[in-house]
Amino acid sequence: MKNLSKIFITAIMLLACVSVQAQSSADEMLKRRCADKVKQMCDYIEYMANPQQKVNNRRYYRTAALNLFVGQGNSYEEDGRIRDGVTMEVTSVNRKNPYSYLMKQYFSNLINRLSYSKVVMQTTDVSAMKISELQPISEDTYVCTVYFEQSFCGYRDGRPVYKDITRKRVKCYVKVEQTEDGEEYIVMLGDVTATDTQRL
Repeated sequence: MKNLSKIFITAIMLLACVSVQAQSSADEMLKRRCADKVKQMCDYIEYMANPQQKVNNRRYYRTAALNLFVGQGNSYEEDGRIRDGVTMEVTSVNRKNPYSYLMKQYFSNLINRLSYSKVVMQTTDVSAMKISELQPISEDTYVCTVYFEQSFCGYRDGRPVYKDITRKRVKCYVKVEQTEDGEEYIVMLGDVTATDTQRL
């Protein structure tokens, strides 16, 4: 009888371990999907900011980038209140206090900016992005934060005239939807916050 009890307890402990490992693996997969989505956003921003690309193509990527965000850049509800849309904070070495733009306006500013003849941007690789743990905010929605760095170099007449690197963080939402094939996870981006900018 004692042996049966030991076997039963051991089996329960093994099942608990397997369940914890499976949950941990699922969380890591979802966190990686959040980082992938952030990298996709950064790639689109790099394209939009490059004045050497055709304006129509840059506008196409503006639309594609907005589709990565909650509300597609339009108003949405959060915590029972309506927000005008997700925002992007910007800083520079000349202005330490961050300034916040609605994402739609920020992307339009990138496309219409005439300050530089060429722009080069680089972003932290997905594998090096830091990601916080997923936290539930409702029965079917979780949030986490993805941290990355983005360098910027603006050129005039073939010469670099401004360089900086900014540390940023992005709020990411993971929504769980029930489908005929099981659970489906939808990752959407939220506000982007600038934490620190330094001259290069």
